[in-house]
Amino acid sequence: MKNILSTYVYYLIMLVIVGIILISLYFTYIWNNNQSSNQDKYQNFAQLKSDTVKQRDWQRNIKKTNNKDILITAIHGGGIEPGTSELAKIISKKGDFNLYSFEGLLKSNNKQLHITSTNFDDPKLNEMTNRSQESISIHGFQGDKDTVYIGGQDKKMAQSIKKELEKEGFNVEKSPNNINGRSSKNFINENDSGSGVQLEISTSIRKSFFKKDNLNRKTRENTNKYRDSIYDFAEAVTKG
Repeated sequence: MKNILSTYVYYLIMLVIVGIILISLYFTYIWNNNQSSNQDKYQNFAQLKSDTVKQRDWQRNIKKTNNKDILITAIHGGGIEPGTSELAKIISKKGDFNLYSFEGLLKSNNKQLHITSTNFDDPKLNEMTNRSQESISIHGFQGDKDTVYIGGQDKKMAQSIKKELEKEGFNVEKSPNNINGRSSKNFINENDSGSGVQLEISTSIRKSFFKKDNLNRKTRENTNKYRDSIYDFAEAVTKG
């Protein structure tokens, strides 16, 4: 009887410990998402639009094709996360995919135009998302490590893209929870299939896309300054 009681107490303690760990992980995930949102100056697109001037502070780059299956997006393009919109355009062109790119045009501090994916609700993007089967979202994160984080609800496509990127020599890892693109509020998961893929590309890789590792606007707007690596990356995503 004593042994049975000890075993019962042991399993009860273990159950409590596991419960505490799971609750801690949940609240850590919620906190990380809230932190990303709270750091933004604007909590939705309407706020940004009312406080800025289109074509002076920012611009959209939209391309609609007959291929309704896949939408390529870069909602933090231009000077916000440099290199993402340039890459998205090449992917769109190679695959003849639909394109939505939001690009910061400020001379400095384009980060203030950042709206996290779960809050980015531009009606133009929503319209394109709703008519697409799949979405691939290109993002950038600060880091000197040559790493691509891949996430999203579409695990099959994510795995296929990962495989093709690795063939081109890119290091691809599973995304951390706070940038994994799996939230139901993330626009990439609001298409017809309810799933998409999110790519987070480090600063060092994005720099390597351009000659002299230069991410300034003048370089990014001159395709003669592009290195082969940006085309290799785009080709891998297109194949995936």
